[in-house]
Amino acid sequence: MYGLLISSVSSYIKDTYGEDKWEEIRRHAHVASHTFATHDRYSERIIPDLANAASQVLNVSAENLMYNFGVCFVSFVGQYGYDRILKVLGRHMRDFLNGLDNLHEYLRFSYQKLRAPSFYCENETQHGLTLHYRSKRRGFVHYVKGQIVQVGKQFYNTEVEVDVVQEEDDDIMIHVVFELHFDNTAFTELLEKEKRRLNSDHSQIQSDFLFDLFPFHMVFDRNLTIRNIGNGLYAVLPSILGRRVNKMFTLIRPLVEFRWESIQVHTNNVFELLSVFGVSRKSYYFPTKDEDQSESTSQAQSDDFLEDDDGKCLHLKGQMLYMKEWDQIIFLGIPV
Repeated sequence: MYGLLISSVSSYIKDTYGEDKWEEIRRHAHVASHTFATHDRYSERIIPDLANAASQVLNVSAENLMYNFGVCFVSFVGQYGYDRILKVLGRHMRDFLNGLDNLHEYLRFSYQKLRAPSFYCENETQHGLTLHYRSKRRGFVHYVKGQIVQVGKQFYNTEVEVDVVQEEDDDIMIHVVFELHFDNTAFTELLEKEKRRLNSDHSQIQSDFLFDLFPFHMVFDRNLTIRNIGNGLYAVLPSILGRRVNKMFTLIRPLVEFRWESIQVHTNNVFELLSVFGVSRKSYYFPTKDEDQSESTSQAQSDDFLEDDDGKCLHLKGQMLYMKEWDQIIFLGIPV
């Protein structure tokens, strides 16, 4: 993790309990560094270790400390100008929550090796929403709670109550479901605007316009079969037409299964896809259309292909949109 996060923890302990307690906690946690450079990377264990050490030294629960670390972080980043980013994410708390993945995408410009978590919202009502949180980093559930509550209070003048309703750990990543309770009347206003838009004569977007605008687009059906691709994508991966998109591409972000249902509930997220097979100027190689081939065989074939020095995997980033008129999803992607 980056030093910015650890510096905020150090700042909180010093400001709340004093410099001497910070030094005692730092030694107790076996943390050698006295200061932390904002853009340098450190062990993922430092913050949880500091929380556990502080819990013993201060006789405060580690959960409460992690919560307060999260609260402090929101105010702490203001000195680096990141508060300005939070302020322009939207007018309402729901805008911030629905744009969390986009916020982390922006932060990647400054922190290129950022191991960002993945968020998505569902079950929105005028009284709140359900927030799903996935991360390969463990021990930060209460930290995230503190951040959410403080963002609501500091930037949106909104009191947010956060309940943890489910936690899962599959050894690869954790999946936490938060129930957020807050004044979300902005959602009902959005629904009314959407109804008016759908009743408008100008609500239909011509498919040809989208296809021309995004030459690396893909359209796929409920079976994930690719039905249409843009001219740019056809130029480098012509044989993917008629194949299943989850066989031709790996889903990098968001951190969810590559299924129709998962994609539909993540349309607010930025999607990143990486082609399983390399693109080469010499020729194009793909396995047979037998989708029942074993995963190991498919991976072996792709690994062999990628050994070609002329081949390079295609990295696409964009948005998934469900097109009701087609009952298909279009990926509006661009190469990165």
